[in-house]
Amino acid sequence: MPRLTRRRFIGLAAGVAGMTLFGGLRMPKARAAENSLKIWNWSYYIDEALLDEFAAHAGIPRESIVYDEYDDPNVVLSRLEAGKSGYDVVIIPDYILDVAIKEGLLMELNKSLIPNYPHLDEKFKSTPYDPEGRYSAVYMWGTTGFGYRSDLAEKVTTLRQIFDPDYGYLKKYSKKITMLEEPIEVILACKAFLGKSVDDWSDETMQEVKEALIRQKPYLAAYAGANVYVEGLKNGSIYVAHAYNGDIVRLQDEEGVDQASFAIPEEGGTIWTDNMCIPKDAENVELAHEFINFMLDPEVSGRNSDYIKYASPVKEARNYVSEEVLENPAVYVPEDLMKKLWFTPQLDEEARRKIENLMIEVKASTVKPEGGIPGFEVGAALTALGGSSLIRKFR
Repeated sequence: MPRLTRRRFIGLAAGVAGMTLFGGLRMPKARAAENSLKIWNWSYYIDEALLDEFAAHAGIPRESIVYDEYDDPNVVLSRLEAGKSGYDVVIIPDYILDVAIKEGLLMELNKSLIPNYPHLDEKFKSTPYDPEGRYSAVYMWGTTGFGYRSDLAEKVTTLRQIFDPDYGYLKKYSKKITMLEEPIEVILACKAFLGKSVDDWSDETMQEVKEALIRQKPYLAAYAGANVYVEGLKNGSIYVAHAYNGDIVRLQDEEGVDQASFAIPEEGGTIWTDNMCIPKDAENVELAHEFINFMLDPEVSGRNSDYIKYASPVKEARNYVSEEVLENPAVYVPEDLMKKLWFTPQLDEEARRKIENLMIEVKASTVKPEGGIPGFEVGAALTALGGSSLIRKFR
């Protein structure tokens, strides 16, 4: 079964919008004893041999560990909000963590029970969502950059290639480039191109962003999620895609597209995290802490990273990751670019409203490419690619 990547669910979100509360949950295995450790994680996002090793390490029967998987993290949030989640450890993305902390759904971690916590890289001990690391420990991280077919297009080295028609790249690959359908990702990348702070939501900056996106739009094939751009890169109908790194790894690893490459431009890109947390209603708190500590062990985290092909936040974990994975820029970002990555900023209601309104105006624009080439409609372009326009709403 093809792996559903950590971020790919966004491209499928519209299809599950009407799900019942448990629609995104893979049905749990037979329940173990009452004192079992119950874990909920993204699909295909752990080396399950580590669960056997943890059972031995903790001195508990393997069958007392219940490990369930989800495809849509909003389902996890719904369970947490409803109370009695039934889990001791949940692994959730940063934007769900943000809401869960604000709503008081998580237990504060007892760092004395997590002696491996100091092994985390300093960058991951403080994030915009959990500045003091009180409620979470980063499990894995990834980036947003540009996937491209190295046999069809030049590497993306600067955002000028993507946003400035005069640079020539947009015109050269006109209608062969997609931008993510997620508004925040598009706007943050455009801000970096303009030299603006990711935290700048002023009317003046948003106007500049809008003008730049309107100027870029006629050269795009679509604003697209992974269900569109992965297939487009695979069959060659798309040459360059604003993309999540895990989707490009999947193309390389599972689809056998050797020409699929990933790059982060010199201006930088978004860094995202998945985070280990303990729900407020967890029943086996001590064992939950022990599991988090185990997963932060450098060797364990390194082996897990090597298996699932996502980057570990643990500094010494790289000593246990294969050279093949370490040297793949779609997994581990080159050191010179790490300092240029930014976390998605926290958004207040005013910023969310500005983002939504801006993208509505951009998508409604009908400006033609410079030089008189006929314009295009995003919906038509997506139809041609076999997808549909899916705009993820902010919570």
